Amino acid sequence: MKLKHYQDKVLKELKDYLSALADAKKEFEEVSELKPHLAKHINFPKDAWEKSTGRLIYHSKTNGLNEPLPDIYLKVPTGGGKTLMACHAIDNVQKTYLKRQTGLVLWIVPSTQIYRQTIKALKDRNHSYRQVLDISSGGRTLIKEKTEMFNRLDVEEHLVVLLLMLPSAARQNKE
Repeated sequence: MKLKHYQDKVLKELKDYLSALADAKKEFEEVSELKPHLAKHINFPKDAWEKSTGRLIYHSKTNGLNEPLPDIYLKVPTGGGKTLMACHAIDNVQKTYLKRQTGLVLWIVPSTQIYRQTIKALKDRNHSYRQVLDISSGGRTLIKEKTEMFNRLDVEEHLVVLLLMLPSAARQNKE
């Protein structure tokens, strides 16, 4: 499926950011190793964002260890091709930033209807969404639902896409 002009533009901007992010992360890791006391003052995702886009507004996030955590959102209107762009974005993240074909993607959808449509398309090897993921993973894509088991070896050897519905992800108990 051919991307529309605006989709190409957004994905190119994402790729530029991911490339700058990979470079900034490498520098961050080098500083962390040599001068750990300086590393805590470096926000490499923000630096990469400013370098790649020229925009100064970036909302920083951190992980549980208070380390900088890259964070980006693609805002796409209804009918704008969000699912197709998400598949291409996963490909860009895998190739440009992580530089690998394996890993775990948590794909969260807002409703039952979108869940059913997405899972059907992603499990169909002939669908363009799945084909993008298969190209990204070298044909080693596993599509999983929350009730299906997978293990660490699956994540190390495949691109595992775990599909969840937002209400399901927010649930506090089994009921």
